[in-house]
Amino acid sequence: MTTYHTTISSKGQVVVPAELREQLGLKKGTRATWTEERGRLILMPITERILDEMQGFLKPRPGEPSVFEASLEERERERRRERERK
Repeated sequence: MTTYHTTISSKGQVVVPAELREQLGLKKGTRATWTEERGRLILMPITERILDEMQGFLKPRPGEPSVFEASLEERERERRRERERK
């Protein structure tokens, strides 16, 4: 695993190193989500490739949450359980 270093600007901005942007196909305007897990920040880009892979797979049935939403909810439940154990 390669380690990259960056600095958070006074406006809270972070630069994603060029090598990672190239590897992941990140371009200007690419949307991303941040999550916090055990004191770590996780940045997940929402790229065309990822959207193409998910298309159809995550379509919910009428009246049900999508698989993506359900997995996020399950992850949050797991985090709560872990916090309660501490």
